[in-house]
Amino acid sequence: MRHYNTLRICILIVITSFISAFSGLDARTSADSSDRNSRLQAQRRARVEEIISSMSIREKVAQLFVIEIDRREDSATLMEQDTLIRDCGVGSLIVMGGYARKFVPRLNQLQTMSKYPLLVCIDGEWGAAMRLKEYKPYQRQAHFGRLDNAEDLLYKMGVNVGKELKDLNILVNFAPVADICPEKYLLFDSQRSFGNDPSQVERYATAYMLGMQDAGIYACGKHYPGHGDTEVDSHKALPVMNFTKERLDSIEYVPFKKMIDNGLAMMMIAHLCIPAIDSSGLPMSLSSKCVRDLLQKEHGFKGVVITDALAMKGARGDMAQVDVDVLAYKAGVEMFLMSTTPAESIAAITDSVSRYMQYVSVELTGRPSNDFTLEDLNNRVRKVLMLKANAGYFDDGFSSIIKNVERKIRRAARRDGRLQKRIQKALDASPKPALPTIDRDHTRQLDKGEPIKR
Repeated sequence: MRHYNTLRICILIVITSFISAFSGLDARTSADSSDRNSRLQAQRRARVEEIISSMSIREKVAQLFVIEIDRREDSATLMEQDTLIRDCGVGSLIVMGGYARKFVPRLNQLQTMSKYPLLVCIDGEWGAAMRLKEYKPYQRQAHFGRLDNAEDLLYKMGVNVGKELKDLNILVNFAPVADICPEKYLLFDSQRSFGNDPSQVERYATAYMLGMQDAGIYACGKHYPGHGDTEVDSHKALPVMNFTKERLDSIEYVPFKKMIDNGLAMMMIAHLCIPAIDSSGLPMSLSSKCVRDLLQKEHGFKGVVITDALAMKGARGDMAQVDVDVLAYKAGVEMFLMSTTPAESIAAITDSVSRYMQYVSVELTGRPSNDFTLEDLNNRVRKVLMLKANAGYFDDGFSSIIKNVERKIRRAARRDGRLQKRIQKALDASPKPALPTIDRDHTRQLDKGEPIKR
């Protein structure tokens, strides 16, 4: 018995030693990984500062603009895109439709023209299929509202959508929609909202966001501060929402605050008039009280702020596009989506920053607005460049050229198909009434600002 006890003690000592050794190895591996990540982040930040210091004011402003790539292939459109990328230095693109097989060669071509890697964005609320025809669409957000506990499905959907977009070097998805949408709108419209329950919308939008960002792309919440409860289409006019601050805080803000608390990368500002936030009548996308005071200070958002499409009537009204873009800049916006006059607006903002610097340097009276300081411009372009840097765009050996498109499309089809079947099975088992199916044409209808069936 004494020998048995001695043997048992020896075995326990050996096992304990092994556990300690492996625990120590894990700790060292974790520490080494953390050190490598810290060094990599420091290198990326240093690279961004190096780029900023080498840029002209115009180059910095141009990095904030997002232009579209769509189905048009006429020579005038292609020449305009070439000029904006090669000569104006525009920093980002949004894919608006067509086929990946056609879009990718064009994107590769534009990447080779650009001085700095282009940040590519998309509206992929229900996946790449929202814009690219080779892909099969996921179920729209309103359908998930029929499920009581869909967070796991939505997280996995976010991961899959993130993977299919990252395969195409699309790093920003303008999703999820976090608007609280009344029941009467869910049957038609584009079924873009998760529903009318703030608690459910915050959980579902956050799960989808986390899935995409864990897959290595940037999610963008929209349409802040909440575009759900209005019958006016901001493509066609400026909606006015006469809600109290208490109503906004208890309903509209809820999903956005939850995503902010969970590390949301980007936020899209809606073209809405909300007098409780800004009584001037300005759209929220042009209001510093919304962007700086509410979103950044009160709600603590540290990510990148982008407008909704600036060509929409809700933003422009009767103003010239350049004036709209300058107002958005003064409001504190950091990226400008789909201006109709990007070259002219880049020039106007560049001129305002240059004039501010001139006034400061010679100490004249009548100084221009503090919204045009060089420090403020540097802070904005730094945030945009860090999106690229954190994706490895400035690392040694990085290539922005996309290869093996067909293989990536097939891989996405297999991966997405399995999850889409699981989602549909859950929907089929739901006791809540099914929603009508809406085809792709409705998305194009929304893009054109055509009337929406309610």
